[in-house]
Amino acid sequence: MKKEKAIVNARTINNMRCIVGLILSSIVIVLTIVSLTLNIINFYNEGTPEAGIGTLRMYTTLSNILATLAAATCLPFQIDGLRKNRYKLPKWVVEVMYIGAVGTFVTLVMVLTIVAPTTSYSYALLENSNIFMHTLNPIFITLLFIVAMSNVKIKFSHTFIAIIPTFIYALLYFILAVITDVWRDHYHIQDIMPWPIAFIILMAVAFLIALLLRFLHNNMSKYINKYIEKYYKESPDFAFENITAAIAKLAKDDSAFYSDGDDVTIPVDIIKMLSERYNTSTLPLDIQYDIYLENFLIGIHQRNKIDN
Repeated sequence: MKKEKAIVNARTINNMRCIVGLILSSIVIVLTIVSLTLNIINFYNEGTPEAGIGTLRMYTTLSNILATLAAATCLPFQIDGLRKNRYKLPKWVVEVMYIGAVGTFVTLVMVLTIVAPTTSYSYALLENSNIFMHTLNPIFITLLFIVAMSNVKIKFSHTFIAIIPTFIYALLYFILAVITDVWRDHYHIQDIMPWPIAFIILMAVAFLIALLLRFLHNNMSKYINKYIEKYYKESPDFAFENITAAIAKLAKDDSAFYSDGDDVTIPVDIIKMLSERYNTSTLPLDIQYDIYLENFLIGIHQRNKIDN
């Protein structure tokens, strides 16, 4: 007889995502600050145009900075999610992280296929600041995007947006480094193939990477959300005679994490799950939202009376 899987509390799942996201975001920020500082103070690449401030002409540096800025924007929401016991990242944060993840993954692929063969794999992946920006950051950023940011579904059309920074950089690089020789061809494109072919291949690879990360992200989101839906639709925690009592329970739980100055946000997605559980097609959602808000405010009032 097949053993039925236990129903996991959705708040536990969300807290785990916040904690994992907080850890990965912090690691990415620290690694980027350390490697960027070492490069700018000319600790590495000494004697080359890419040393010091010249490191900002490297795709690796720029893609890592973009991804790190995205990771930094996650921190307040992850901390707030732990405090409120509710996981929620704005859509724009996830979209920016998607762009950053694609950029750093392109970096990893470029290192493996272009940079390492012209130097050495140990140097390109493990030595000096390369171990941070070429290897560790792409791995942690990818995990952050796929595992810890899985509450927003990425649309197919956004794969094109995700490769725009790569397109802009590639265009500038081929103009400045290959066509006009303003920059040094530090990626050694001319030693490998004609630049128009390299440009087409690079953009094709970037697009495939964007598709891959979108696929992994969306499927992880679907997998995690399946357990969240199972909790609200099947858990005995919300087994009441009617949906009004279930929503009241949800509101009371949420009110326990309210602090003065917080915005009151109605969890539309969860209420819709409860509505499906109780099959309340005759009870408009706006009334269900009012029930939630009323009980949320009652919960805050009761807690304040106890505290005072």
